[in-house]
Amino acid sequence: MLLGLGCAALAAVWLTTGGGRFWTSEALRRARIEAAPATLSSLDLRSSTGRVLRPWGGGQAPARAFLVTFIYTSCPTLCSTAGDGFARLQREIEAEGGAIRLLSLSFDPRRDDSLALRTYAEHHGADSSRWLVTAPTSEAALQTLLGEAGVVVIDDGRGGYAHNSAIHVVLGDGRLVGVFDLAQGEEALECARRWLS
Repeated sequence: MLLGLGCAALAAVWLTTGGGRFWTSEALRRARIEAAPATLSSLDLRSSTGRVLRPWGGGQAPARAFLVTFIYTSCPTLCSTAGDGFARLQREIEAEGGAIRLLSLSFDPRRDDSLALRTYAEHHGADSSRWLVTAPTSEAALQTLLGEAGVVVIDDGRGGYAHNSAIHVVLGDGRLVGVFDLAQGEEALECARRWLS
């Protein structure tokens, strides 16, 4: 009986770690996306400027790429770090001629209204011609997007969220082609450039 349970446990570990190669679900998610890019559904986003836009999908060609972080504006840690990193990348993408854009996408649209988005954008120096701070206009579309991208958001019971933080490289046709740590902004930018060349 114990041998059977041990074998079952080893099989479960083998399956959930990609054959023992990835010891976190985040590492496995990134490897799966690199091997087979996911296609994200198009959705409408409300920006900090009040504009509604649809950044990818809808039959658009992949002539543009977005570096996307999933945030909530009242986050005191990772989301603020993501904003600081995007502030540095914003200067670098100026030479890209609009082919690469930064997109901070809130997964807390009920609290992240236009004022909260604008405050986050202003705090981090977001130039809306290069960096959009947004929230989805539809809760259903947001949940679909989070599932497709493999973004996990858990209410922490104290008014905040536990969530995986990363820079996602999304092409104009909605393909999610890379996921990078927040400290790997340069690598994410290079990934976008490779896909656009």
